[in-house]
Amino acid sequence: MDLATRPPYESVDFKDLAQQDEDFNTVWQRHQCKLDFQEPSSTKAITKALLKVDFGLHLEVPDDRLCPPIPNRWNYVSWIHILLDSTNPNYSNRYNPERQVVGLDIGTGASAIYTMLCLKSRPNWTMCATDVDKKSFESAARNLTINNLITRAKLLQTIDSQPLIPLQYLGLYMLDFTICNPPFFSDEADMQQSLSGEGKSVKPNAVCTGSANEMVCQGGDLGFVTRIVEESLVLRDKVTWYTSMFGKLKSAKAVVQILKKKGITNWAVGSIDVGGGTKRWIVAWSFTDYRPSNSVARIEKIANEYLPFPTEYRFALPASIDAKAAKQTIDQQARRLHIRWTWDPQTATGVGEAAGNVWSRAYRREHERKKRELAASGTEDTDMHDRLTEIKVVLAFRITIVASTREVVIDWLRGNDQVLWESFCGMVHRSFKKS
Repeated sequence: MDLATRPPYESVDFKDLAQQDEDFNTVWQRHQCKLDFQEPSSTKAITKALLKVDFGLHLEVPDDRLCPPIPNRWNYVSWIHILLDSTNPNYSNRYNPERQVVGLDIGTGASAIYTMLCLKSRPNWTMCATDVDKKSFESAARNLTINNLITRAKLLQTIDSQPLIPLQYLGLYMLDFTICNPPFFSDEADMQQSLSGEGKSVKPNAVCTGSANEMVCQGGDLGFVTRIVEESLVLRDKVTWYTSMFGKLKSAKAVVQILKKKGITNWAVGSIDVGGGTKRWIVAWSFTDYRPSNSVARIEKIANEYLPFPTEYRFALPASIDAKAAKQTIDQQARRLHIRWTWDPQTATGVGEAAGNVWSRAYRREHERKKRELAASGTEDTDMHDRLTEIKVVLAFRITIVASTREVVIDWLRGNDQVLWESFCGMVHRSFKKS
């Protein structure tokens, strides 16, 4: 399977895994095909087997450091893939092997798991990885080395007084994304209470081997990510996407509220659930105007106030219009507007960029007047064309005719003006109502 497009885990077939990995099979048989997830050796065996079988990676982790569960770690990386692919400057919404991406793994841990999964799955990516703990840092470097990934990674052992996103110390000006599994607990008592299942309806399904340094920080995951938010307000678009995982939904919700209070209008909320009673949440935010797809930015099981503005609008074709006529309507209407427009008849998909509300009556009247004046003077429309190629894009969109479901799907690709986006969708929809 191509790791660049490998889907997230939905579950793990331990029987199949045992057939593919001899070391894991030994553990599997010893427990009579029933694993005890409260036993550290079992969780470590699963982790090593999944990395070896599914990703071709070898892992060594000290017994007193966190052994990462691979399904939720990979699902976070897979979510990052979709986030970046759907905010591609080429508007392709697909994996672009030529795209150069640089990420930062904040607190990489002894396994360097996120760094390794990112590098292994996307050969054109490079990664930076930081950690304050000397033992974890050395272990991370060892894992990257034994997997022949060290040449594509830049490691930095940090100290508490340094920024969490230390661009200066990394010798970088920009990053495409950050990835982070922050310490979830505010103190050791909080950690022990959570890991023992106290106050929970369901006890943790697996043992935690993480050290206090990996699991505890002031303010827990909310406090840690709030620091990242504060740094992002200074760095702004020097990082395209700031992201972090959360162990508590209330922490993810609290960070979204902080983003909104700070005036950040471009964010995404994801979730990770691979069964077993353990669920995680992800929040990402950006100071750029590239809009991620709904499939990555909005999970529908939380209140709408925590979700970003929808970036997809779809409507059904009227019964009187077939797919062929719909394609002609979209293409012809777009070509009448003063926008950059490309249309692919094979996929029935068009991408457009506009400098403003060029579909308003006032704009269209003025545009037509200038064209008539140029025609009357015998002058070619070169000036208008030049202005079109040099426009400042305030709205980019994709329109697709889905013949199988008889729908028109409009995706918001770029822009900060929600009113303008809604106005455009309304204009396209009305054009079919008149037909």
